[in-house]
Amino acid sequence: MYLFLTGDSNNNRVSYLKQKAEILAEIELFYLLPHQRRWGKWFPEIIYYYANVDKTREKVKEMMDNGEWDSNEFTELKKALLEKLNMDK
Repeated sequence: MYLFLTGDSNNNRVSYLKQKAEILAEIELFYLLPHQRRWGKWFPEIIYYYANVDKTREKVKEMMDNGEWDSNEFTELKKALLEKLNMDK
């Protein structure tokens, strides 16, 4: 909510989606029975997903061209992703 009030347009969408996800998670947990909340299969610590390699390469190249890739965030993950995609800088 703070970001909306201060007018930081870069993080508005991200913070909105994060807050929405947190609220939905609380609502879903509220409707579960206590023994259901403890089931590990329903709430995994790690979530795996599939990403198309070609589309991922295109998005990374687009981010590099727009200057969005050069931030100092997640440097190790970015390096590992570039190695997996065979896209050496």
